[in-house]
Amino acid sequence: PSIRIEPPASIPPQDIRKRPPEKPKEEISYEDEEQKLRDESGLSRTGRLFGGLINDLKRKAPWYWSDFKDALALQCVASWIFLYFACLSPIITFGGLLSEATGKNMAAMESLVSGFVCGMGYGFFSGQPLTILGSTGPVLVFETIVYDFSHSPG
Repeated sequence: PSIRIEPPASIPPQDIRKRPPEKPKEEISYEDEEQKLRDESGLSRTGRLFGGLINDLKRKAPWYWSDFKDALALQCVASWIFLYFACLSPIITFGGLLSEATGKNMAAMESLVSGFVCGMGYGFFSGQPLTILGSTGPVLVFETIVYDFSHSPG
């Protein structure tokens, strides 16, 4: 052959190759591993009232400030404004239609109050605060039927 590969200038150390193999790790049973994962994730029984909740709050405490701080990012504020108007416009629209259908017994103001109360309650207790709740066409039809039924004679 016309091409010759030169040998290396220095030989690599042989210590790594001559070392005895590492001892195999102790095998952990499936139950022990599962219990360890439960303890790390906070899903193990503590034996005291609300112990799991307290442990969860302690474990998540370093991230609470970040959760509120991240909510003030420009993209989040833009989504707040969009959701505000996306929830507000159908409530006012269907509130106006409802005032005509119910003889002004339920109107836009009552629809706004109900949207606020239901939205805040759902946001606090459901764990999904950005779900859109509001008056819809079927709700308007249902309330119109109930109003007509309650004002019919007999």
